[in-house]
Amino acid sequence: MRSSRHLLLGAAVVALSAPAALAQTQPAVEQHEDPGDVVVITGVGPARTGDELIASTTVLGSDDIAERISGGLGDTLEGLPGISTTAFGPGASRPVIRGLGAERVQVLTNGIGVIDASAASPDHAVTGDPLGAERIEILRGPATLAYGGGAAGGVVNVIDGLIAERVPDAPLSAMGYAGYTSADEGKTLAARATGSSGPLVGTLSATWRESDNLDIPGFAESARLRAQEAAEGEVHDEISGTLENSGIESQAISGGLSFVGDDGFVGVAVRQLESKYGLVGGHEEEAAAPVELGTLAIGVAAVGETPDQPFIDMEQTRVDLRGGWNFAQGPLKRITGAASTVDYQHTEFEGPGVPGTVFTNEGHELRLEGQHAAFMGLEGSIGLQSSRRDFRAIGDEAFVTPTVTEATGVFIFETFEQDQWGLEGGLRLDEVKLDNAIAGEQSFDTLNASFGIHGHATEQLFLGLTASRTERAPTDVELFADGPHLATQQYEVGDATLDTERGVSLEASARWEAGPLRIDGSLYRFDFERFIFLAPTGAELDGLPVFEATQADANFTGAEISATLELGEAFGVHWHVDGGADLVRAKLDAGGNLPRIPPMSATAGIEAETDFVKARLEARWADEQDRVTAGELPTDGWTAIDLRTTWHVTPEVDLIVEGTNLTDEEIRHHASPLKDLAPMAGRGFRIGLHADF
Repeated sequence: MRSSRHLLLGAAVVALSAPAALAQTQPAVEQHEDPGDVVVITGVGPARTGDELIASTTVLGSDDIAERISGGLGDTLEGLPGISTTAFGPGASRPVIRGLGAERVQVLTNGIGVIDASAASPDHAVTGDPLGAERIEILRGPATLAYGGGAAGGVVNVIDGLIAERVPDAPLSAMGYAGYTSADEGKTLAARATGSSGPLVGTLSATWRESDNLDIPGFAESARLRAQEAAEGEVHDEISGTLENSGIESQAISGGLSFVGDDGFVGVAVRQLESKYGLVGGHEEEAAAPVELGTLAIGVAAVGETPDQPFIDMEQTRVDLRGGWNFAQGPLKRITGAASTVDYQHTEFEGPGVPGTVFTNEGHELRLEGQHAAFMGLEGSIGLQSSRRDFRAIGDEAFVTPTVTEATGVFIFETFEQDQWGLEGGLRLDEVKLDNAIAGEQSFDTLNASFGIHGHATEQLFLGLTASRTERAPTDVELFADGPHLATQQYEVGDATLDTERGVSLEASARWEAGPLRIDGSLYRFDFERFIFLAPTGAELDGLPVFEATQADANFTGAEISATLELGEAFGVHWHVDGGADLVRAKLDAGGNLPRIPPMSATAGIEAETDFVKARLEARWADEQDRVTAGELPTDGWTAIDLRTTWHVTPEVDLIVEGTNLTDEEIRHHASPLKDLAPMAGRGFRIGLHADF
């Protein structure tokens, strides 16, 4: 097996060695009004719209992002079908898709991994910044195979648009956003300018965000946790109304330059990100006087305000090279690829001027893809992906010893389309090597495969069925962790004997569209062998409960449904209603529940729009989650009401006025490790100005 995979790697290199620049998976296109008509950049194979993909796909354009923006990536996407958030305070949130998170959801920037530390721990912020995004795509189904076994839950691709793939229509364009949120006294600014001269296209982008402590309804600690502490004779937290140490300060500046020709393009982009945010969970009664850290002023009710309130100081420098070439003749239609190098570092401070643990992740990633011409009805792509990451942690909380992870994979993905039906599927082989400073080297071979069939049963009804086999190599944290992790209040122990995690999934999907009504639904089942998760051992070390990486067979069963209905015109107003619900049940085959699985949730909204204003009233609901594992408390259900109005001041300028959680509900996401220590914001208001010239 090993020799055959090396042969495939060599064949892919030869096939993709034609003279071409490096680029992203698909050429960018204009976004249409209907998201189903948008070409999905993250997909592989021939360019297809969202409606032509078997599994559900979500595309957020810049207007959608401006309307949804809420802290980090996970919080911004939370509430979309099947998506929850780790919600580790306002400073760190990662998306959870269908109950799967961390390494099972691939977060990308322009089709390449973010190369940060967010998958290693929920308190580490993901560097894919929605504030600076031109577009965000969430992809599920067979096409995720092109990104490996780590995409079993799905792919989230944050597209920043810094490297242009075509010459824009206007020689100069600009976009800007300015916002204020009352719940945290937050200020947000984002700006982008794009200019072109002949074949040269340049883009500059900058974002800035600052907020104070978050206003919350009631106590920071949940009623269940306070009751448990009282029963155990502990003094529980009396802080209410404010989530201490939840301030954020972040800024990013980036630029890109492209050369665009008739048949291709090549470009380079550089992005510098800096962020400071408090690690919530340790609440104190009193605040200290303002202090100065570096070039950013940190004051009362902000980041690291007292000596015993920790915070993270993070920075990342990323350089991207991308390009592509189209062929008029020959076996290849297009060759594309991307190369990125990243220097990431964050320091966890125990308080002002008291540096603790330093985490670094230096790495690079290369991706090449060749799309071949139609052959016997088949259209598809063959690709090569290679990456190297050097992850290190130095300090008292260095729970993982230095590890270099190298991965190389090849994939092939093909589609076969007829008038009313089609097939698609692919195969990916990977070799993953982890070289740990103490435990030495381990190597894993993984095989991922997918197959799908879809068709139009009637003019209105589209049906799809997919089957996938996934394999994922254990990560450095799962293999080699051994130390206290104060942010999650656990002593984590890895297991160097872990084997690859295997899964088989089956998903049935349907889309019905007739006149003003559209309904999308899916049923899915994941069956995992050797599913890797942290399990409590019952022991304690350094005053923390010990959690050990373990493997067991597990299954995830779930469903998602969404519907939209256009009600038409009445009194000069266009009316639109929509709603959706999702449910996932995850358990061990031997009995028992898996930790931090989101409960059933639903949304319902009504929109009214005229030429001058659009208003949306939305209700979000989450059920109680009482299917918990050892050491995990149940989470109460909640209902939140939001009202957003978007005023079209001019054709280029929108004024957004929004009231969130209007009933001041206590919202806790069960997928969050801090759900019993840090609720989401209480009643708040946002005002934002979004301009696109």
